[in-house]
Amino acid sequence: MATTMTFRRLVTPIVPALAVLGFFVWFSNWIPQTRWEPPRARAISAQMTPADLARIGTNLVRERGCLACHTIEPNAGVKGQGRGPNLAGIAARRAKGVPGGPSDLVTYLAQSLYEPGAYLVEGYANIMPASHRPPAKLTYEEVTAVVDYLMSLGGAPTVKIGDLARPSAEAARAPAGAATPAPASAADASAVLEKYNCLTCHALKAGEDRPGPPFVPATMRESAAARGLSLDLYLIESIVQPRAFVRGDFPADLMPDDYGAQITAGELHTIVTYLSSPERKQ
Repeated sequence: MATTMTFRRLVTPIVPALAVLGFFVWFSNWIPQTRWEPPRARAISAQMTPADLARIGTNLVRERGCLACHTIEPNAGVKGQGRGPNLAGIAARRAKGVPGGPSDLVTYLAQSLYEPGAYLVEGYANIMPASHRPPAKLTYEEVTAVVDYLMSLGGAPTVKIGDLARPSAEAARAPAGAATPAPASAADASAVLEKYNCLTCHALKAGEDRPGPPFVPATMRESAAARGLSLDLYLIESIVQPRAFVRGDFPADLMPDDYGAQITAGELHTIVTYLSSPERKQ
């Protein structure tokens, strides 16, 4: 009898604890798990119609980070609320004879993707990297799909695979497997970071006390995963649209929101390639 009572006294407090533990184990496996998946490769064939390509282009624009700077705001004109021109109705605007850049819509859109600095809409800075370069890394076929999608915003897509001219850079591109260009040097990156006073608020090493998030690879990758973006795209968004996503106990209004209007495409590329370089382990 005494043994039974002792056993009960031992077991009684354990049962509720096991029940609570079991609940949290079940709950943690039930909730969706957050992780970033790299954009999947899309099969694009020469037989696809412009309408088919435009549908693929819709997804590419969202997956490759275009909307970190551009907005799609109907009836807002070219300005909108983004760091880049509003995309809504772009085909209709060009058809009305908007001055600047090539007059032909297809040529204008292709130039905007391949050579975004060739013509700048008034009021916007030269911050967009060429779309076939990092971070978007669009292939020729994907550029065609994006052009068709942009044509559908206020017009009808008409371009098929092979209609667009390939950029000279792509024609001279090294074959697959060749060495990729080296990331920006520490000296180049330091100069840009110093120019914009970035290291006043951000630390390059863990353990340094700064008011803003540290430029520590592991921490930045965790934040990028929480945002659902690749590290490159996360860094670009954080620079040109700093209030879009703030992770951790950092003031949401700490970083100025006008860097998108100041920094050039070359400077942006230098910062992003350096901070995301695999050589940076700390």
